[in-house]
Amino acid sequence: MTPIANDLKNQCVVIYIGTRKVVAVLGETGGSHPRVLKIEEVFSPEGFERGLVCNLQGASTSLEKLLNALLPPEAWEQVPVYVVLGSSGFRMYRFASCEYYSPERRTISSHEVQSVVQQTRNVATLPLTESILQAIPESFLVNDMPAVHNPVGLEAERLGVTLQIYTMEFQNFRNIAKVFETLDLEVEGYFPKTLPLSEAVLSDAEKQEGVMIIDIADDATQLVLWKNGLLAGVRTLPVGGHELTRCLAQDWNIEDRDAEKVKENFATLDVRELQSDGLVPLVLRNEKVQQSIPRREFLEKFFKHAHGWMAKILQESDTFMQEQKIRHPHVLFTGGAVMTEGFLEWVQKEFSRDGKIGLTHFVDAPQETVRDASMAPALGMFRWVMVRERAHEALFTPRGLVAKTVAAARAWFANYF
Repeated sequence: MTPIANDLKNQCVVIYIGTRKVVAVLGETGGSHPRVLKIEEVFSPEGFERGLVCNLQGASTSLEKLLNALLPPEAWEQVPVYVVLGSSGFRMYRFASCEYYSPERRTISSHEVQSVVQQTRNVATLPLTESILQAIPESFLVNDMPAVHNPVGLEAERLGVTLQIYTMEFQNFRNIAKVFETLDLEVEGYFPKTLPLSEAVLSDAEKQEGVMIIDIADDATQLVLWKNGLLAGVRTLPVGGHELTRCLAQDWNIEDRDAEKVKENFATLDVRELQSDGLVPLVLRNEKVQQSIPRREFLEKFFKHAHGWMAKILQESDTFMQEQKIRHPHVLFTGGAVMTEGFLEWVQKEFSRDGKIGLTHFVDAPQETVRDASMAPALGMFRWVMVRERAHEALFTPRGLVAKTVAAARAWFANYF
């Protein structure tokens, strides 16, 4: 093993392509909890727009600069790379199928698991315009026994699987994949942020009792619902943080980019600030104020827009919970928008809703990183690597010398005959 490979043992890199920033995180997964070693991020990266690639050359340059700041070029062949996609443009489907082994029973091995999973992927009637990002076994059916998490070693005449299949529009995905191909970087997998986000902020107890994640991104809001320890569903709402930006831009006839800066620097949901004095600079050019308004007037408008905005999100959340027949779930808010000062207290006061900010658990990282709700998808990917990939290996990796030899022989025949 080379010195570089030895230094990078048990390490991996997570690249999070969010709607407003791209983050690269180097972490270690060899201990009881993942540990963050280094973070690099860039806001409003060239070549990206709302989590998608709009200019291949610009996106490649932005990502290359970010990666070179994280690790030297010679190290990239030594670390696995996982990509988390923050765009809301993905879909989740469920498909199930079974294989029968009668009249003889069969001891389930990794081969049978692989076979039934591949069969289910093959029969899944997905739109031809979408690419599969991930196909995750939700549970298995062994004979007549449902909800089996690991069937390996059991005797069965029938083996079934229910797959969660996550897809993304083909061309959008290909453009993202081309960026990494341009950089000659191999990617272990592309993940919609729903998966690592849940891993980061939810406990097993919350998943069992029922929990709703309300993830408010810039371009949309995603509702992620868990019950009985399983992902019940995902719904995307066309209502994101940028809606407030557009409202502010229309109020004072300014550009969206100026409204965004004003929102970042002066917006708050702390009702005590409604009595504040002073001016808010709406437009700055060459560090000179071109247009300003009283801070109280600005906040009154912002509170009014925020109330209508949150009312729409909560109404859709209630509808989703009723459809899934979940009563009184835990509620977690995530995403950059929920970091607005006074957000939780305002939601409780205006809508009588209790909830908490979804912060990352079980990851060793600087406090300012853990407490940033927008970083949860990136940090949660390390938990996914440690927990989910080990479970994946238990399902799909042959056990014992004989099983491994048979698996190798099958693979050889499949490749050459």
